Amino acid sequence: MWKYFNVRTTATVAAVVGLVVAVVPGTASAAAASAPGTVNTAGSPLTVRSGPGTSYDSWRTVADGAGVTLLCQTSGESVTGTYGTTKLWDLLSNGGMVSDAYIYTGSDGQVVNNCTYVGDEPASKKNPRAANGAINWAFQRYGSSAYENMCLSFVAQAYGWGGSGWNTAEIGGDWESSHGYLHTTGIPPRGALTWYHNSTGQGHVAISLGEGKVVSTSVSGQVGVAGYTDHGMYRGWSVAYLPAAW
Repeated sequence: MWKYFNVRTTATVAAVVGLVVAVVPGTASAAAASAPGTVNTAGSPLTVRSGPGTSYDSWRTVADGAGVTLLCQTSGESVTGTYGTTKLWDLLSNGGMVSDAYIYTGSDGQVVNNCTYVGDEPASKKNPRAANGAINWAFQRYGSSAYENMCLSFVAQAYGWGGSGWNTAEIGGDWESSHGYLHTTGIPPRGALTWYHNSTGQGHVAISLGEGKVVSTSVSGQVGVAGYTDHGMYRGWSVAYLPAAW
C-alpha cells in the first residue's frame, strides 16, 4: 500500500517525519466508508477503467481538477503518476476504478476500506473468467442494447460461458436460494451475482461492482451501471456459481 515518497500535503518536514513514523507498511489504517478526492494529472483527463489495471477497459474519463468520491480501495497494477508509484486503485462512486497515483486525498496511504470481493464458486464448476475479467467483459459492452431481455445470458457470457443453462433469471435465483447460495443481507461484494424478481416473472440478474453498484442490462434500455437496488424487487446476492452453464 506504500507509494514512493511523494507526500500530498504542505506539512512541515517535522510533521511529515511524524507521519512516516506513525504508518507501518502492511497495516490497514483505513476505516472510512467513503472519502473525497481530487484528480491531479497536470492537465490530461484521467481514464476510468473497469478494473484495477491499465489493461482493463477504458469506459470514461474524469477531467483534471475534478472532485471524485472514493468508495473503497484495492491492490492492482503498479502505476507511477503525480503522487509517486503505487499499486493502490480507487473505486469511484460511479463504479469505475482509477489509479490512486493521480488522486489527491491528503494522504499517501489508504483512506477508505478495502474493496470486498465475492468468494470463489465451487471447484466443481469453476468459471472461465474471474470477477475482474467478467466485469471487464461487461464494460466492453457498456451502452449496448443488444442484450435486452438477455440478462442471464449476459452474466454467464461475462464469466466466460456460452450460456447459463437456465431458462430465466427467476429460475436461476430460485436455484441459488434453494441450495443455500443466496444472501439476503449485506451489500453485494465485487463480482457477486445480484438477483431480482420482476413484473414479468422472468426475474433479473446483474454483476456487482461492489459498494452498492452493479453492471447490468436494462439500465435505461442498455448495458449500464446502477445501484444494486435500483431495479426493484431485489432478492439477494450469490457467488458467481452457474452450475448448469455450458
